[in-house]
Formats: sequence, C-alpha cells, structure tokens
Amino acid sequence: MAQVRLDRFLAEEGVGTRSEVKKLIRSGRVRVNGADVRQPDCKLDPEKDSVEADGKKIGQTGFLYLMMNKPGGVLSATRDGRTQTVINLVKESWADKLFPAGRLDKDTEGFVLLTNDGMLAHRLLSPRRHVSKTYFAIVSGFVTEDDVRLFREGLEIGEKRKTLPAQLVRLTVDGDFLEEKIHHPGVQEVKNPDAPLLVSRAQMQEFCMRGIALSDYARCGEGECCVAVAVTEGKFHQIKRMFEAVGREVRFLKRIAIGTVCLDRSLGSGQYRPLTEEELNLLRNTEA
Repeated sequence: MAQVRLDRFLAEEGVGTRSEVKKLIRSGRVRVNGADVRQPDCKLDPEKDSVEADGKKIGQTGFLYLMMNKPGGVLSATRDGRTQTVINLVKESWADKLFPAGRLDKDTEGFVLLTNDGMLAHRLLSPRRHVSKTYFAIVSGFVTEDDVRLFREGLEIGEKRKTLPAQLVRLTVDGDFLEEKIHHPGVQEVKNPDAPLLVSRAQMQEFCMRGIALSDYARCGEGECCVAVAVTEGKFHQIKRMFEAVGREVRFLKRIAIGTVCLDRSLGSGQYRPLTEEELNLLRNTEA
C-alpha cells in the first residue's frame, strides 16, 4: 500500500481534524512502531506500521471482507437519508470503511459481500469476467421445460440486447436439495443436450444444500414452485423481469452464491461474518 503522511492518516481515522492531529503529534502523544514521532509529515504504511495515539492503537484494519445475509427492506448502499442500509447493520468501529460489492434489490434477501477492497469488487462486477450469481426464487405457477430453454437462450426484457444465457433449475419443496426428475403432472424432465452450464450441477446442489434454509422453502405456497437461477449479469430487477417475460411472477428472491462462494445459511437475517481464507481465495480466483 502507498505510504501516507501521519497527520493525514490520523485525520482519516477520525482521531481529529488535520490541525488537531498535528498538535497531537507535536505534543509527543503519538507513537509509530513503538517510537515517539513529532513530525506530522512522517510517512507510514497503514498496512504494516503500528500507530498509537494516547496509548490507543489506531487503524490497521487492512482489507475487510464480510459475508452478510441481507434482510428484505434494507438497501445495498453505504448510506441513505431515509432507509436502513447494509452498512447500518454492521456494528463495528470500521463499518464506515465498507461498501457493498454489487447490489441486491431492496426486497431481495441473501448474500451481500461487504468490503473495502475496490480491486476485488471491480473484478467481481466486471461484465467481461461474467462472474455467476446464484439465486433461490419462489415463483408463481410451475416452471416448464420451455422456461428452462428460454432462460438458457436469453430473454427479451426491454433492453437493447437479450439477456445472456442463464441457468434455471427446478427444486423440490420438501428439502434443501436438487431434484433429479420433475414429478408434477404435465411437467417433463428437462432435456439439456450440450448446453454450457454457468454452475456445475454438483456446485448448484452444494449451493442449495448450504445456502437455502428450510424456512426459505417453507415460504413456497400453493400454486408456486421453487427454483435456482444462475446469471452473469446484473441488470435492474433482472431475474424478476426474466420471469415476467415467461409469464411468471417472483414471490421471493434470495441470493445464495457469488461465484463459487456460498451463503452460510447459519447466518440469520441481517447477520454477518468475515470470509474464511478459503472463501476469499475462491473469490479472488473467480472467473467464468
């Protein structure tokens, strides 16, 4: 990380204004790597150097990566004057350093990555990388083989171009696993010869097993069905508009995976935890 001036670093960490922290430094109340420093223009590396002001350790949060299970009704934004945001849910002193890497609609629940790593966020959101995002949805009616085919071919949703190919899989409603065959009368098993998969069947099954809670399945009512959907784009209300294009309505939507990293279903609504080293490495190496 590039070196910064000591007075600027302290001001950005909220210790005081630029003039206040200069006085603090010159009075001998600041130490860098255990040594007294009285020069405000002293350079340091926030990622490596230890800074104390009045005996209190400052900064050194480094890059932060949180997995959050976003509740419905909360904005995927850093701040909003009227509505609660995902950052408001983080009860840490460094919460204001975070931002959501991508957005979920206000009423959509599930996996939001909160970070201060702009480079990783850019890679995950770049249209050229086609990083998949997988969702659990409850929709009206019963999804058919034609629906699966149309999602795979791309749909007209009022944009300049059709959507990129999406992967639609039908699920059972009596457990958190993928069905092998459809048992609803009049709905045939999908024949999918040589179709490229955004997410392998084994991965999709893992996402459903690990990311969907039984309480999510329990939301499915009469005349509705459960599906998993993988897309590589992030158009406005995209999944809802895709289902509208095939005559269905999304009643519930929850993101369960980004790339190959799955939502931890043990996280309650609004809860969060740091990514594991394995999860972070998977995101760093994610490419479609």
